[in-house]
Amino acid sequence: MKPADRKKWGAVLALLALAALLTAGVIWMRNRGLLALFSSPERLQEYVRGFGPTAPIIFFALQAVQVILSPIPGNVTTLAGGALFGFWKAFLISSAAVVVGSLAAFGLARLFGRPLVVRLVGEKTVGRYLDALISRQRILIVLFFLLPFFPDDALCLIAGLTGLGWGFFTLTLILTRPWGLLFSALVGSGAIAVPVWGWALIAAASLALIAASAKWGQVWERWLLERVKRSAKKSG
Repeated sequence: MKPADRKKWGAVLALLALAALLTAGVIWMRNRGLLALFSSPERLQEYVRGFGPTAPIIFFALQAVQVILSPIPGNVTTLAGGALFGFWKAFLISSAAVVVGSLAAFGLARLFGRPLVVRLVGEKTVGRYLDALISRQRILIVLFFLLPFFPDDALCLIAGLTGLGWGFFTLTLILTRPWGLLFSALVGSGAIAVPVWGWALIAAASLALIAASAKWGQVWERWLLERVKRSAKKSG
């Protein structure tokens, strides 16, 4: 076997092993009722603390898995990590885990193709983003990860269906994905002492952002996607 072929098959076997581990982990978590832990930072914090010295490893694994299980909010795990490990440790572990989980999602999509991605995120989501990413992969994936109303975890899977390279995708993840974890790690660790009125302002701003996203998010998204499609037609 040629060296190039050995390298290719080695990557395939590694992805298969990763897929098997992730699948087994998800099944185990569901059978044990552990997915409910992600609904509350306090419950998750208590569970992870029970592992003692290996708690950081368990936290890393849970944070990586939640990227594949898109319904699980990553900010919940980061809040719990901040309370357990402090700001820097929680932020660094969360950032590394999210990057690893995102790369795993990208690789799984590369290996198993559209059927797996559709099963995980739905045909509607795939149809909405895939054509746009194919036509303008690099600039769009950066924008999608930076803007708040796009589904980052689902986009990691969909990006795996495009011709986007591993190097660029990895660099994009490192530069864009940790920003969403920064505030959660700060709050969870207590590094930010937010008074009652501050929490009221944060709640009001969050509600305003949610309302704006609900009212105009699809409009902004549709406008951006239409611009991409028009640009692609002109350049074609």
